[in-house]
Amino acid sequence: MQQIGSTFSTDLDYHEDQSGGKLYINFTEAAPPKITIEYVPKLEDVNEIKGEYWTDILLRLSLAHTKITLGRIRTRYTLNDAIWAQDGETLLTEGKEELNALRERLEAQANFTYPVD
Repeated sequence: MQQIGSTFSTDLDYHEDQSGGKLYINFTEAAPPKITIEYVPKLEDVNEIKGEYWTDILLRLSLAHTKITLGRIRTRYTLNDAIWAQDGETLLTEGKEELNALRERLEAQANFTYPVD
């Protein structure tokens, strides 16, 4: 818990030099033996996603939203004299279940720690 507290405190002031591509870190006390810096890129386009895990998540998310949209379209009108029945309710239910399962999976795997003041 002490490590998390020190990470969010002001003992690690930093300055980013974008033109030089450097990150300067200032310490108020003695420098720690190791510092871990994680680079999280800001993606502008879906084609920039290269990892298999995130590609799979994106495909599953797209499929769930497509099922929800198609289910809403097919439940909008009912056909009384048709030989077949629309499967809009089934698609809508499947899409919502898949979307909820995917969100729960992502929330369970999130490693975020939020400071509490």
